[in-house]
Amino acid sequence: MSSLLRNRWIRIQLVATILYICAQIDKSNIAVAFPGMRADLGLTATELGFAVGMFAWGYLALQIPVGRLTSAWSAKRTIILLGVCWSIVSATTALVQTETQLIVNRLMLGMSEGGILPAIVVVMRGWFTQRERARANLALLGTPIAAAIGNAVCGLAVSYVGWRLMFVVTAIPSLLWCAVWWWAVEDDPRQSAWLDPATKLALVTELDAEAQRAPVLQQHWFRSMWNPTVIILSIYNLLGLTAFWGLTFWLPTLLVEGGRTIGLAGVLASIPYVVSVGMAFLISASSDRMQERRWHLIVPTVLAGLFMCGAALFGEGHLLVLLFCLTMTTGLWFGRITIYWIMVADAVPRSVAGPSMAVANGIGNFGGFLGPLMFGWLRTTSGGFHGAMLIGGLLYVGAGLLAVLVQEQKNGRGANRMADHEAGIPKVVLAVGGQ
Repeated sequence: MSSLLRNRWIRIQLVATILYICAQIDKSNIAVAFPGMRADLGLTATELGFAVGMFAWGYLALQIPVGRLTSAWSAKRTIILLGVCWSIVSATTALVQTETQLIVNRLMLGMSEGGILPAIVVVMRGWFTQRERARANLALLGTPIAAAIGNAVCGLAVSYVGWRLMFVVTAIPSLLWCAVWWWAVEDDPRQSAWLDPATKLALVTELDAEAQRAPVLQQHWFRSMWNPTVIILSIYNLLGLTAFWGLTFWLPTLLVEGGRTIGLAGVLASIPYVVSVGMAFLISASSDRMQERRWHLIVPTVLAGLFMCGAALFGEGHLLVLLFCLTMTTGLWFGRITIYWIMVADAVPRSVAGPSMAVANGIGNFGGFLGPLMFGWLRTTSGGFHGAMLIGGLLYVGAGLLAVLVQEQKNGRGANRMADHEAGIPKVVLAVGGQ
């Protein structure tokens, strides 16, 4: 057990992944509470949808300030503050009595969770070298894992204790895991007392060598974060997340309208997220092995779009074809998630990585509004989801083609290649960034 706790892959990645899963469950558990909340609070579907949508505005509000805090102060301490805040706010959802109270609650929850993704990526950048970073960012798979298990866990909680106490029950693990995070994780290996001294020296040496080859901050951080590569990748993220959230929100309805019960639709809708985990491992391992980022982003994104177009053209009346195509779409989109955040972070100096990722995350998450709205409007006007899926597929393809504009910067060799004999990875290290 002691040796496992000294393994940075297990210690850092496992703790970060579980914390990210907790955050995603605390964000999405309200979906399971919808029926009870509507009845008890007397809210219409429109009122409830508007209140829940306020999460996204809170999520956007503090993206850049929190992103800057992670880089300029401490990602570890920033995550602790966020974790304690979102756990408490999520638990207090049990106390809401009116629509206004729910709106304020969701806005505050969004504000407290808004910086968690950039902060975790900053931690991974401090602990893992360029050659390892795609696999290190697998902590971001908390999103599909939470989607796969969260509804079932929250559903059981609602069944046994009701929707109000469900929020309390699901908030407790987040709060407790914050203590584990504080004990287990430091901002970078220089501060660790548990890492083997030889490993620590080799790791710090290679990280320092990479830092010397990284882009240099030549102007104020606020101007530097608006790097052309960051802007391109932000628009890429917006296009892809518009298609993704549109599909995610409406997939159970699509399956029900295809003749499946809501229970079966829920089970079938979880399949794409299970596949996503495996796809992300494969693509991340391939990217680290080949030390190539851009095409590991472009190809999965374009293929995701083609499969979504295939679902629109050939999925009507054929459940297996529809489910296969949409599973591949979701799996490929999530499969390239670690590559995407490496490219955003590596486009700028380390001190600007946090706010740059906040820009990309904030712009991209407008897709959380646009996607469900687009799918719903097209569903109403056309009487089906074929047009929406076709447009969503084209958005994925457009995002992939846009990423072709991102330039790759080849770095020289570092002073230390401590992981060569462990991973068998080529010694040429690529970093993606603007010119």
